[in-house]
Amino acid sequence: MADAWTGMGHRVVVVSAGFHHLHMRPRKPGPQRIGGVDFWFLETPSYSNGSLGRLWNNLYFGHSFRLNAKKIAKLFGKPDLIIASSPHLFFIPAAQKMARRFGAKFWVEIRDLWPESIVALGMTPAWHPLIRWLAWLERRTYRAADRVVCLLANAEALMRSRGLAPKKFTWIPNGVSDEEIQRALGIETVTHPLVDRIKQLKARGRRIVLYAGGMGPPNAMEVIVDAARVLAGTSSDVHFMLGGSGSSRTELEQRAANLTNVEFQEEVDRPVVHAMLRLADCAVVSFHRNALYEYGISPNKLFDYCLFAPRSVIACEAKGLTGLEGLVSLRCTPDDASALAEALAASLRGPERTLLERVSAVQHFSYSRLAQSYLEATAESSEGRQGEAG
Repeated sequence: MADAWTGMGHRVVVVSAGFHHLHMRPRKPGPQRIGGVDFWFLETPSYSNGSLGRLWNNLYFGHSFRLNAKKIAKLFGKPDLIIASSPHLFFIPAAQKMARRFGAKFWVEIRDLWPESIVALGMTPAWHPLIRWLAWLERRTYRAADRVVCLLANAEALMRSRGLAPKKFTWIPNGVSDEEIQRALGIETVTHPLVDRIKQLKARGRRIVLYAGGMGPPNAMEVIVDAARVLAGTSSDVHFMLGGSGSSRTELEQRAANLTNVEFQEEVDRPVVHAMLRLADCAVVSFHRNALYEYGISPNKLFDYCLFAPRSVIACEAKGLTGLEGLVSLRCTPDDASALAEALAASLRGPERTLLERVSAVQHFSYSRLAQSYLEATAESSEGRQGEAG
């Protein structure tokens, strides 16, 4: 998104933690230019796997932002708009304070509902003092924001019930870069053992169902494994390749230990995943039945699956897929291995979606279009302010 805005002639600065578990290595604090986009990395505490260390890192981010805001503005200029992007909310008060200091609009981008998500996924009980504090912070956030942008299409009613004013909600989901869309339209030769493995399986008449992504409790991977067990007895030509890592992987491997139509592979770089998806017959993703997902979902892998795989099947509630229906070939009910097995079999019996059909579906979510949606919402917000002043 920052790259798209930069291409439109706007000055964009991404402020990020210097240490984060998703970084390949800690970033040196201060300004850096990466891929044509300006970043400012904040000094934040390192942590290992412990949740307390990560919590301290999250809490410290807001403090570090306040300390560096003046230097950031001096180097790049005073901001017109500050977008505070979750997942966590701990730094929101600091972002709001800096927006006021510089006379900037203050927007909040909600990527995950906090504290809803960590309670619904069983990470922290609802009675915990941290959850009560986060609930207060959530209400404060909705009241303070000039606008809330959310990845979840059905979240407005919840936010309105917790203090968000009318006409301040905008749905903008995850998306995909325009470069990636062009890459899907081209022909790339990727050499990798997993690409060769899929070719070998297909040469033996196997039809490949591919999963590529995280293997933690929210990913409902056990349902995919159980669907493979169902298909082992009815469709012996269907072979599942499950690639990725996560806390549930060992348990999943044990669950599939006696299945000859399932294999696990390690996590690989995106170009390799894309090459594997091109060769696969169908991609699959699964969600649990959870009230949290009624507000919507926006997994990045849906866009990859649509762009590069000839078919894709998702197990989730219909309401959760609101606005994203065109990205998948078929949907089935969640937490039902038989339903998922039937959906996969039906998809494999049916025709492939053409590349042009899939690209057309994804183009609605290109970063250039989503970036333009942000700018249109900015204009609406300005008109709203002028109306209130009048």
